[in-house]
Amino acid sequence: MRCPLCRYQRFYLKDPDDAYETYGFSCDSGDICFDPDLDESEIPELTDETHIYCDNCAWNGTLNQIKP
Repeated sequence: MRCPLCRYQRFYLKDPDDAYETYGFSCDSGDICFDPDLDESEIPELTDETHIYCDNCAWNGTLNQIKP
């Protein structure tokens, strides 16, 4: 899974309760891998309709838009 604009494979999502809190993840292997330093119990649910942001450019959209 890659960004449709820049082809980067790192993304983040924002905490729905705190827009300044973000959770980074990569898609290098085709699977979603959250950063290892994150507490998994604090990560919001990630669905096909979750709004995500590219970590390299201005693209943002839903997880479904980057799935092959």
